[in-house]
Amino acid sequence: MQENAKIVEIGQKSVSVIPVDIEACIGCSNSECRDNGHVFEVVNRRRMDIKVGDVVRVQSTMKNQLAQGVTAVGVPVTCAIAAFVIASILAPGSGEGFRVGLALAALLAGGVATYFVTKRTEDSLPEIVQVL
Repeated sequence: MQENAKIVEIGQKSVSVIPVDIEACIGCSNSECRDNGHVFEVVNRRRMDIKVGDVVRVQSTMKNQLAQGVTAVGVPVTCAIAAFVIASILAPGSGEGFRVGLALAALLAGGVATYFVTKRTEDSLPEIVQVL
């Protein structure tokens, strides 16, 4: 991921920015987000001279994107598959509807657990690579 963003706040460990000119926002029905932008956190590892209002290019490493994707999708799907298989073993007389329902519940529970367990660390945040 690489995009341009405007700095709105500079903190001790991270910088709050809003995206600038995102193509996906053009057709979005959420006018508040589209007009004001969705604030997200980045880091300034390169110690660039920045100030509020600057437009910067931010980039996230492919490794971080892959890890986030695997975690966000892999954990809930693994929970769902495990629940289906375990239900088949522990309750062989149960119907397929029960097992699918249990798998869907495990999918939801795995997603919620992943959301609360994972937290953004400074290493996983996108970084400022250029001041425009």
